Amino acid sequence: MKSNAFRETCQQILDEHPEVIGIAFKWLDCGCSLVCGVSAKGDPIGAMIRISGQPAKKDRRPVICLKCKRDNGLDRVVWQGIHWPGDKTELPERGLRLSIGRKVFGEEYTEP
Repeated sequence: MKSNAFRETCQQILDEHPEVIGIAFKWLDCGCSLVCGVSAKGDPIGAMIRISGQPAKKDRRPVICLKCKRDNGLDRVVWQGIHWPGDKTELPERGLRLSIGRKVFGEEYTEP
């Protein structure tokens, strides 16, 4: 479900903010997503970025969909979690990942 735009945005956040340990995301039912870097303490780093799920129009950046323009999408989340950069050997330990996820998304957060 992760798109090229999602991967590129995650890399941009990591490049701009070396203190980022993970990327919190919310994927919306329209295909758009919201992403933000998070610290090892679960604090947001940088601005929340909206990634459009809509196709680009004639060599321009993709536009935000009409649903998101109307309601910002926060009530239409179909998938949320934290993207951990690197391979499995570079992941933070499970307890830290859960601690960060619960600070970002609430106590009911679990890993898939």
